[in-house]
Amino acid sequence: MRWLLRNIFGNARIEAIEACDGGEAFELAQRRRPDAVLLDLRLPGGDGVEVLQRLRRYDMALPVIVITAYGTISSAMDALRSGAFDYLTKPFCNDHLLDTVLRAISQRERRTPLGGSDFRRGIMEMMGESAAIQRLVDQLEIVVGTDYSVLLLGETGTGKEVLARTLHASGRRKEAPLVTVDCGALVESLTDVELFGAEKGAYTGAYERRRGRFEIAGKGGTLFLDEIGNFSLIGQQALLRVLEERAIYRVGGNVPIPVDARIIAATNENLYAQVEDRRFRSDLYFRLAEYVVELPPLRSRKEDIALLARRFLGQAAKELERDPIDIAPDAIALLERHHWPGNVRELRNVVRRATLTATSLLSAEDVEASLQSSRSYRPTTMAGARRTTGKSLRRIVADQVRETERPALLDALDQAGGNKAQAARLLGMDYKTYRTKLKQLGSAAPAPDSRTEPGHASH
Repeated sequence: MRWLLRNIFGNARIEAIEACDGGEAFELAQRRRPDAVLLDLRLPGGDGVEVLQRLRRYDMALPVIVITAYGTISSAMDALRSGAFDYLTKPFCNDHLLDTVLRAISQRERRTPLGGSDFRRGIMEMMGESAAIQRLVDQLEIVVGTDYSVLLLGETGTGKEVLARTLHASGRRKEAPLVTVDCGALVESLTDVELFGAEKGAYTGAYERRRGRFEIAGKGGTLFLDEIGNFSLIGQQALLRVLEERAIYRVGGNVPIPVDARIIAATNENLYAQVEDRRFRSDLYFRLAEYVVELPPLRSRKEDIALLARRFLGQAAKELERDPIDIAPDAIALLERHHWPGNVRELRNVVRRATLTATSLLSAEDVEASLQSSRSYRPTTMAGARRTTGKSLRRIVADQVRETERPALLDALDQAGGNKAQAARLLGMDYKTYRTKLKQLGSAAPAPDSRTEPGHASH
C-alpha cells in the first residue's frame, strides 16, 4: 500500500513522507509539519482513531484523511466524529484519492492567516521554535484572520502582550488602532472615564471633551484588555454592557456612540476559578473566551532558552553599540537550570544585565551575577539564617526576600519616572502586588505625593 501511494503522489508531484506506525507518524508530524495526513485506521500495534485524536490535539488545523476497509464504515464514522477531514474506503481509485488529498491541502492553505508564513516565522523568532511554541502558533493561525474575542492565559512574562500586538498587526484590523488598557492599574472611580470618555464639564477638571479607550479604538480597531483578572466588578459590569450593546455613552453624555472593536484580553490569573468564587462575572468570561489560548511557561520549553538568550544578547550589544558576542556553553547550562518564574521577560532582563559586565564572551560568571540581582533569585544556603537567633524561620526568610527585592523595586520606580504601574510592568509584577511590596519598604520608599498613580496621568 505505501509503495502504491508513493508512486501515485510522486506522479502528481506531491511530496510524501512515510511512517510505519502511529508513533513515528506523530513524531514526523511534529518535525516535518505536513499539509495533510493520510492515516490507515488499521495500524500495527495501535488504533488509528487514537492516533487521529493525538494528531488533532497537537494541531487542530491539520487535515487528516482516514483509510478504512470496505465493511468497516462505522470506524470511519468514529474517525469523522473525532475530527477527521474525510475518509476513503479500500479499494479506492487514484483520482478520488488525489482529489481528496488536494482538497485537504487547500483547506490547510485557506486556514493560513493573513501574512501566511511571515506570521508563523515572526512569532517563532520572538518566542522560540519548540514544539510547544509551534502548537501555540497553530492555535493562533486559526483565529488571527477572524474577529473572534481572544483570551490569552499565561504566567507573568510569557509574552501575552507581544501576542496581542502580533494578532492585531497580522489580522484584518491592522490599519486601525490597537489600544491597550491595563485593567489592574485603573482607578475604580475613573474607570468609566478611561474606557468611555467624558463630555466637557462632566466632572471637576473636565475642561474639554475626552475620548475613552473604546472610542480611540474606533470602528475597526482592537482593544487589548491586559490583566483582565484584576478588573473591578464595577468595571466588569460596564465592559459587559458595552460588549452586549456595541455602543458607549461618554460620562455626562446621553448620545450612544457605536463601537466596533475586537477584544483581546489577557490575564495571569485563574479566571475560571475567579468565576467560581464570584470574583469575576461568568457572563463576561464567556463573552471574552470565544477563543482561549494558553501560553506555555519558559520552564516547560527549555530548548528555547539558548535561542532567546542569544537574541536578547544581540539586542543588548546593539543598544550598547558593542560588537556582537556569544554565550559560553556553561552560561547556557546555567540559564537552562534556572526556574524562570518571570519567564521570557525575566530572561531578557537577566541577559541584558549580564551584557553590561561581559567582554568578549558572556560567561557563566556574568550570568550568575545577573541572576543574583534578579528578584526571583533564591540563595542556595541559609547560612545567614542559621546564625540569626530570636526570629522564626518564616520571618527570617521574609526579611531576606524583602532586602533582596528592595533595590529592584526602587530602581524600577526611578526608571518609570515614579509611575508605579509602569514600574510593576518593568518587573513583570502585578500592580497590586508591587504597590503592597512598596508600602512594606516603609520610609525607604519615596514619598507618595512625588509619584504618579495610574489613572491620573494627563492625556
